[in-house]
Amino acid sequence: HHPHAKTETKTTTTMKIQAALLLSTLAITTAFAPIGSTTTPNSSTQLRAEIGETGIAFENVAREWRCKYTAGPSGGPGDSDSLKECQALLSEYLPKLKELPGAKVTRQVCGGCLDFKVSIVQPLEEHGAWAEVNYEPLESEFLERLKGIEGVSQVETQEITFEAL
Repeated sequence: HHPHAKTETKTTTTMKIQAALLLSTLAITTAFAPIGSTTTPNSSTQLRAEIGETGIAFENVAREWRCKYTAGPSGGPGDSDSLKECQALLSEYLPKLKELPGAKVTRQVCGGCLDFKVSIVQPLEEHGAWAEVNYEPLESEFLERLKGIEGVSQVETQEITFEAL
């Protein structure tokens, strides 16, 4: 077992994450640079990256799945059939999403702009492993089913840094 093998894998994973994040943004000239690792009280090593010279460092990346739902007969979210179906779909997938390594799942709903968003937040290395397999098998299944809900539109994905400050 080569002592540097894990470091090389982390560097490769970090580089792949950096490339994926860069391609998903318009600021293609911005570079993510790994700034080493930090040790948490659990003594697990956490990868960190930095966005160029911006002072923005991060350890976690979210894969966001989002859509617009339609308001209910009242004109708001409270009686929206499409929002109810979006939540039912998320409830079905939530146990599978939580099984992803290091994953924390958040949901954001806006009653004004009719947004329904799900973020699957993972540490850099774990996110990179999921990104390498194009977020399968869960993403394509979830998005196809989301698109199949009557009243849902603008189904999109985004990869974004996600840090508690």
